[in-house]
Amino acid sequence: MECFAHSSSNAVGVCKSCGKGVCRVCAIPVTRGLACSAECKPIAESLSKAQLVSIRNIGLASAQRAVQPLFAALSLGLGLFLLARGSSDAFTWFFIALGGGLGIALLVSRRKRGS
Repeated sequence: MECFAHSSSNAVGVCKSCGKGVCRVCAIPVTRGLACSAECKPIAESLSKAQLVSIRNIGLASAQRAVQPLFAALSLGLGLFLLARGSSDAFTWFFIALGGGLGIALLVSRRKRGS
């Protein structure tokens, strides 16, 4: 690939914003990438930040897959425990509804994903 501005120079990378090939002279470093011009630099920086947020969110999603079933089971279990001990106040029913709701949401989301 050649540089978009210097056809005699080989590109060392592509602009994160527009995808044009850039040589060492044209390349403007941005976070985790390159930009081809001052116009593309802010867009390239924004794209890099969005990528970093997405990468961090992948970890949160995997943690949620482990924590949500545990939280559903604990909530439902606490509600049923309180009900078995004779307590039928709003606090007890809140935990039963919370645990049951989270459990149903888990089943629906897993069925949609096909797992």
